[in-house]
Amino acid sequence: MKIETETASTARDDAPPHAHKEAPRLFHILGMLARVAGPQARRELGLSDFEWRVMAQVGHRAPLSLNELAGVTRHDKGQLSRGVKRLVEGGLLVRESRRGARGVFISPTPEGRAVYDRIVDLAIRQNEMVIAGLTPQEMKTFTRILDQLEANVRRAMAEEQANHAPKPDDVC
Repeated sequence: MKIETETASTARDDAPPHAHKEAPRLFHILGMLARVAGPQARRELGLSDFEWRVMAQVGHRAPLSLNELAGVTRHDKGQLSRGVKRLVEGGLLVRESRRGARGVFISPTPEGRAVYDRIVDLAIRQNEMVIAGLTPQEMKTFTRILDQLEANVRRAMAEEQANHAPKPDDVC
């Protein structure tokens, strides 16, 4: 008796129509990656998921105001303020007054810069894990596809904003 194995394409043919959509699959892959990255960051850096994400943005873009940090992380300013306070108390970030202006800039301390460097190393290792087994030609194609996907989504975002932005006479 011969046992046939089901191929990925056969499994896809039998799947419901919504299973053939690429966006849900991308979200699923990103979710799986987050389930790997979060525990790794906690174990290797001693930071929560929220804290290492804040450190990554501040390390990459410093100095940042709290408003700018909220814009790039898409977190609530109150939550960010509390998180930044913990990171300041932990010696990883510093708040510095702006010269002649209201508000403060947030920057990494030397210890925070060392943590940021470890975050970058972890990100590089995670990237290598994700792309393992792809040939240089496949990577070139994958990069081109990602660029096109990003362009499509940016175009859709711009259209959404243009079509649904409040008009001057909509304001009460």
